[in-house]
Amino acid sequence: MNQKQKVYSLVSTLLQYPEPEWKKELQELDVAQEFSDESIRIPLLRFFTYIKNTPFHELCENYVYTFDFYDKTTLYLTHTVFKDNRDRGSVLAQLRQQMLELGMEFTTEELPDYLPLVLEFASLVSEKDSAHILNLHLRSIKNLELELQGIDSPYRHLVAACIHCIEMAEENEKVS
Repeated sequence: MNQKQKVYSLVSTLLQYPEPEWKKELQELDVAQEFSDESIRIPLLRFFTYIKNTPFHELCENYVYTFDFYDKTTLYLTHTVFKDNRDRGSVLAQLRQQMLELGMEFTTEELPDYLPLVLEFASLVSEKDSAHILNLHLRSIKNLELELQGIDSPYRHLVAACIHCIEMAEENEKVS
């Protein structure tokens, strides 16, 4: 697993509803050691500081407030583009099919545009295979980061680290 895949895997977990085990597991993870790129390490350290300094019940409340009650910060990437329009269904079906063809096994009821699921997918498949899907949703991911910045959410740091990885992969593709 390369550095980008590690970021995608970690952020995939942290963008889901908080779990009590996180605090212990995160204390064991040495971000400075794992991630040499400052554009990844610094945002992750900021988020880890937030988790470390925030009581668990508050983490849960903040998560729900941020992602469940505020439409502009939904983790469903096609929702911001299509809302509940009929076209969204066909886009979701195409996305699911693409992910299945690239080896994704769906073990959840989540829609295929759920950002933690997209990031989990990106952590499991080759960079080349994940690049198309990540780039397809990059505008929605960037919009999510802007909205999270607007409400001063610590989750913006996680999304920023992912955007950096996606753009880094895109740069590598252009060079090759």
